[in-house]
Amino acid sequence: MNTKLYRWLLFFLGLYTASALLQSILRFLLGGPQLILLDTFDSWFLLTNITASIGSILLLKYYYTKKFWFVFVTGVLSTGCSLCYAIVFYTILNFHKLAGYNVPLLFLSFVTGIIYGISLISLRAKNKRWLRAAGLLQLIIGLILLSSFIWGIASPSPANGNTIERISQWVSLAGCLFPIFLIVHFSRELPDAGANSTNTRAQRRLQTVIGIAGIIGLTLTLTVGVMISFESYSTMHWTNWNYTKTKEFVQSFDPGIFVNSKGDTLRYRLLKPLDYDPGKKYPIVISLPYGGQPATDTIAQLEGAVAAELLATDNNRREHPAFLFIPNCPPGAGWGGIPYYPEADSLVFDALIALDRQFSIDDKRRYVAGLSRGGYGAWNFICKHPEMFAAAIPVAGGGDPRLAPKIIHVAVWAFHGTEDRNVPVAGSRNMIDAIKRAGGNPKYTEFPGEGHNIWDKVIATPGLLDWLFAQHHD
Repeated sequence: MNTKLYRWLLFFLGLYTASALLQSILRFLLGGPQLILLDTFDSWFLLTNITASIGSILLLKYYYTKKFWFVFVTGVLSTGCSLCYAIVFYTILNFHKLAGYNVPLLFLSFVTGIIYGISLISLRAKNKRWLRAAGLLQLIIGLILLSSFIWGIASPSPANGNTIERISQWVSLAGCLFPIFLIVHFSRELPDAGANSTNTRAQRRLQTVIGIAGIIGLTLTLTVGVMISFESYSTMHWTNWNYTKTKEFVQSFDPGIFVNSKGDTLRYRLLKPLDYDPGKKYPIVISLPYGGQPATDTIAQLEGAVAAELLATDNNRREHPAFLFIPNCPPGAGWGGIPYYPEADSLVFDALIALDRQFSIDDKRRYVAGLSRGGYGAWNFICKHPEMFAAAIPVAGGGDPRLAPKIIHVAVWAFHGTEDRNVPVAGSRNMIDAIKRAGGNPKYTEFPGEGHNIWDKVIATPGLLDWLFAQHHD
């Protein structure tokens, strides 16, 4: 490698370091998983992986030139697996396909990364201590990620999922040191790079191509980096506003704790009907929140309980007297229906039965509603226990169409936006079609051109609440 290729290698390592550092900071600020839901994340993810790939190719060329054969082979394997995983992850995000390859490729990426780190540590060439330091860091990071990965699969609990996410955040931040170690190594080696280098026509062409890629990469990284930073700020602002709003509206709810026979605990909020009369029977609305960040905050766990927020207004409480029940969304878990994601649904079912014994609740008029994660939960609840629920309002969710025959007697009014990037509209379409094929008669409203946040349009739908409270089991 000649001097110019060294400099371009340093450039791409520096660009990738800056990108990785920004992404780690945003991941901390947004609380982790929320980062991938940003509209600009797809572009950012694609751009950073292209930058990393160019830097990796130049790095592999260096190993090849220096005849570090073991490092070169393990580097090719590690880079190849990481690139394949990035392609699969991008495909899952944008096209919702290849999900079955995600776990095995992630496992291979960790394993080949560990082997790559070992190969760097084993270098015996002189003045390569920064390469060996990079290898040691790669080994440590790989072992931590692999251990967390195995632990998460072996013990898929909500608490473990939350812990693994925190570990991943810190490891990602520590991973920014890897290219920094390489930058120090190549900076020290740069003055001697031109002594034995050649500059053939092929190398000059390579330098031109890399130079163009470098200029384009820098321009796009700055542009998309500013965009994702602004979107992150906007998201944090909205999250803070949503948290404040949630904190205000749940003040009228009574806090409760349910403990099942196994000792598992579910926190919840309950609002009794206005002028509650134990001699009368009242319906109950289960409003499933999607939960906010941090997941350990009991108020944030109630965020997204949109149905309860709507029905807790004075007018609606007078118009539709009912119990309003909001279960806390446990850390790292959901309400079921999402593949490979821990579920906390059974606790809710048990808590509802316990409430039946405590209050005058009409068990023929249980309704469940939810948005996003809560939308998945609404589908899951009626599919698992159709006998418990008279109606469901799943918004921007999805379910298992194979279970549709079980819910043909449950009243359903589903909603979705056609341009929803977080939860594909096919999730609702497939469930509605399956119910109809099984002989059911669900209601479905689709909003053309709308994305994930459609609740304001849902509540503007004429007759929605009248329809809901008219439903009951025979």
